[in-house]
Amino acid sequence: MDEYIQKFLDKFGAQISRREVPVSSLERYRGRLPNQLLEYWDELGWSGYAAGLFWIVNPQEYEEALGFWLKGTWL
Repeated sequence: MDEYIQKFLDKFGAQISRREVPVSSLERYRGRLPNQLLEYWDELGWSGYAAGLFWIVNPQEYEEALGFWLKGTWL
């Protein structure tokens, strides 16, 4: 673990929930998201912290909402 994620864990504590990230999801986002984020996913999974205040999430679960939100924009 690098110093940044260690500081996060020190401040926000242990996971309250965790789901393993499948290799297929890591490969889907390789080259599209920073490698460091993919390493965090691999180490920590998709998980919650600080009694649910912060979450590392599966972005695929939000694709429909994101598409709706960005509809009509240059993004």
